[in-house]
Parts: sequence; structure tokens; C-alpha cells
Amino acid sequence: MEDYGDRVKFFMSEERKQWHNPETILKNVGVVKGMTMADLGSGPGFFTIPMAKATGEKGLVYAVDTNVSMLNALKENIAMSGVDSRIIEIINSDVSHTGIPKGSVDIVLFANVLHEVEDRQAFFQEVRRISKPTAYIIDVDWKKIKTEHGPPLKERLSEDEAKQVLLENGFSVIKQTDAGPYHYELICKPTCI
Repeated sequence: MEDYGDRVKFFMSEERKQWHNPETILKNVGVVKGMTMADLGSGPGFFTIPMAKATGEKGLVYAVDTNVSMLNALKENIAMSGVDSRIIEIINSDVSHTGIPKGSVDIVLFANVLHEVEDRQAFFQEVRRISKPTAYIIDVDWKKIKTEHGPPLKERLSEDEAKQVLLENGFSVIKQTDAGPYHYELICKPTCI
């Protein structure tokens, strides 16, 4: 059985960057210094730390996760990264009830999360609530193909299924790209509903 500490190390590994590189994913939406971003389901910070580096000292990144052990690992990873911890606000909460101020976020990212969300309506209401009208929404998730790692195939959403879920919940996909051999990236904007 895999050790929990080994899982955390893997989540932050160079191997994982080969699967879906956070810097490339963030470049696809044109992150600029001073943005406010949210990493919903942040885990130990695989995306949170690159987000903080990209937005810089005048920006802010909300890192939201329910798993206290992952958030403790995030704190350690922030300390090791050299990123100013004052620009990362760690929130121990469900991704559907973040407490992030309304209309405050420029980029909302959820990576490897959507296939796990039980109440998608509540989740997307929260995404919409925290997003600025001009916000970009980034969904990165596992392709619906057999892989050695990741969730079971039956739990995964194909790109088309994820696009349909996003559309039904008030988000239009403006760009779809491969985010490595096992993942896709959907970049969305809120639609008027």
C-alpha cells in the first residue's frame, strides 16, 4: 500500500509536471501580475505555488481544500518554494462553500476535481459567486482513457461531458487544449444566466 507521504511527494513531483505542467496551463489564460486566483481542491500546492509565482507579491491566491493533511503539506511546500506566504490564503473548506469574497477572483482553477464533485450545482454556484464577470475558469481533468494513475475510467468525464456540465451550469468553453498525455484543459468564461 502506498504511503500517504509518498502520495504528497508524487503530487508535487517533476514526473507529474510532465503530465500537466502548471506554468503552461496558466500561460494559456494570460496570467498577469497582481491577479487574484483561486485553486479549488488545492491539495499540497501543485498549482497553488505556480499561481502565486505568476501573480507575484501584489496578487493573491486562495488555496481551498477539505483535507487538513494536504493543507499542512501545502504550508511546508510554500515554505520550501520561497513564495511569499502572505499572498496565499489557505482555506480549509469544501469547494462549494469557500468563503472567498463575492466577485473577487480573476482566475478560478479546479484540477482533477470536477469528476469528484457530488453537488455540481452548488459547486458551480460558488464558482460563479467568487468570479469577477471577466474571470477565466480553468478545468483540468483526466482524459477518459485507461491510465496507470488517476481515478477509475468510469468516474472520469470526457472533454465533451465536461463541456456539457460547464455549459449547463453557466460557463462557455472558449478554448480546449491537451494538457499533457493524460489531461485536458478547458478554459471557460461565465455566461449570462
